[in-house]
Amino acid sequence: MSTNQADKSEATSPRAFVNTESLATAGWLAARLDEPGVKIIDARYIIEMDDRGRFYEVPGRESFLESHIPGAAFLDLDHLQHAARPAHIVDGDTFEDVMSRLGIGNDDEVVVYDTDGGVWAARIWWALRLYGHGAVKILDGGFTNWVREELPVDSGEHPVEPARFVARPQPDLRVEIEDVVSAMSDPETVIVDGLTEPFHEGSARLFPHLPAGHIPGAVNVPAPDNLDPETDRLLPVADVAELWRPVVDSGERIITYCGGGMYGAFDLFVLHLLGYDAALYDGSWEEWAATEGLPISTSSAASGDEDR
Repeated sequence: MSTNQADKSEATSPRAFVNTESLATAGWLAARLDEPGVKIIDARYIIEMDDRGRFYEVPGRESFLESHIPGAAFLDLDHLQHAARPAHIVDGDTFEDVMSRLGIGNDDEVVVYDTDGGVWAARIWWALRLYGHGAVKILDGGFTNWVREELPVDSGEHPVEPARFVARPQPDLRVEIEDVVSAMSDPETVIVDGLTEPFHEGSARLFPHLPAGHIPGAVNVPAPDNLDPETDRLLPVADVAELWRPVVDSGERIITYCGGGMYGAFDLFVLHLLGYDAALYDGSWEEWAATEGLPISTSSAASGDEDR
């Protein structure tokens, strides 16, 4: 694992985040709403539960139409999911088309937000970086904090002038299932599950048609644990660093994952803020649990025993 601007000791007990260019404050964005080179993406998602206790995700378009940051365009995260490979990101050509239709060009600075502190927006942050666009930020506290600070809002949907986006893939930010299999036996690699504890332990089932549990050996750092639940903003840097200390002290390489590449992307984002490089297994649990012959662990298999 490499650090960008700090060595390991500094990154685990820092006085400030390292890669602050990836984090936007509400005040910073409010001062730039009229700048044509700043593009805003609303990526809110809503978690619902049906009458059988099964979780499902709903794109937040209706909420966006009711109220959003002025100038923002809504992006349904499902439009970034590969049609033939569940949970995987779309190919470069498709990503170019999505960004171009949103009016985002290669010279634009992009700010992404949601209503959950960034855990959904991080998927777009990661995807833009994966396809070579480094000028992207997540809004600290998201729309919840924006409203709390009584900043301007808009409603409805407005026409977007298409732009020209060219993808320049950065493959080091992503791993495939075979890379994760290899990493399981690599003492220098730490695999991180970004799902909340019940899903990691296997006491709750994320996908009704798939087994519950986690990749054997994976460390659980739930993405929401990086946030202050009262404000949706990131915890103080010292608290975030302490949360990640067991991970960054355990290996030279980090792979994050979750259920479908959202929470895992947020964990990767936080690691980036701390100055650490990591890669996302975007196939995540949706692919792993559906692949015959791969091991699965639950809390009852803490000793390393496999459920299948």
